[in-house]
Amino acid sequence: MPWISYPVREQIRITDMYSLFEVHYENGYAFPGETHNFWECVYIKSGEVCVSGNERVYNLSGGSIIFHKPLEFHKFIVNGAHGAQLLIFSFTAEGPLTAFLEEKVFDLSHAQQDIIASMLSFIHARSEKAKSPMPSARSPYLYLEPFGILPTYSQMVAIYLQQLMLSLAETGAVSSVSSAPDAVIFRKAISYLSSHVHGQPSVRETARHCNVSEASLKRIFDKYAGIGIHKYLLKLKIRAAAELLQSGESVSNVAEQLGFNNQSYFSRAFKRETGLAPSSLKV
Repeated sequence: MPWISYPVREQIRITDMYSLFEVHYENGYAFPGETHNFWECVYIKSGEVCVSGNERVYNLSGGSIIFHKPLEFHKFIVNGAHGAQLLIFSFTAEGPLTAFLEEKVFDLSHAQQDIIASMLSFIHARSEKAKSPMPSARSPYLYLEPFGILPTYSQMVAIYLQQLMLSLAETGAVSSVSSAPDAVIFRKAISYLSSHVHGQPSVRETARHCNVSEASLKRIFDKYAGIGIHKYLLKLKIRAAAELLQSGESVSNVAEQLGFNNQSYFSRAFKRETGLAPSSLKV
């Protein structure tokens, strides 16, 4: 009888990691926010955290995990009385499952939390075995040091994380966004800015659209974004620019479409925000 082969359909593969560490933050700590051209995840081991990803705001507690896609602006504030214990990791990945994970927040089951616990047990044991000089406890590279020392370490870490993501695709419980009044206004403001990304909407126009004062809108952006409205608009323009460049638009056309004064200024802003030259995204 002839043998029949069954191909393995790979749904996700982590190709590179940029950070992997555990950290405890006290109540009131505010991460200032950032964007970058790779994925980042924040897993709340314990405590309470208010996390924003672009226009979405979530109030998360122990057992929740949020996925921030590339070029998504993300920020968090610790608001638990005893602070929060977090696991943070960032990576690049390939495969169809990556689209499913975009803009997702999950409440992990006990089995899914066990996957993370098993990974951390493995990491702690291997980090001791590597006997490498370890960075400070808050270093984003804390658990990446053995990558260049132990031959199987990096693949094992990737397998644990891929197992978690595959489990989430099958049985993940998705969390809902915050319904707090400020969070609702924040989403409405970002929606307005996004729909006017080819122009230069002012703070006054945006506040009027949201039926709040300019001062209130600025306070809400400081709370959930940690940056001003004009700076946030720039990040929206850069994200739109990346999509246009990947669709085949020229750098000069993208700069003009998005209202930049000139191509040179656009290229500098794009490189500053993404770490990449706009020409590197062209197909």
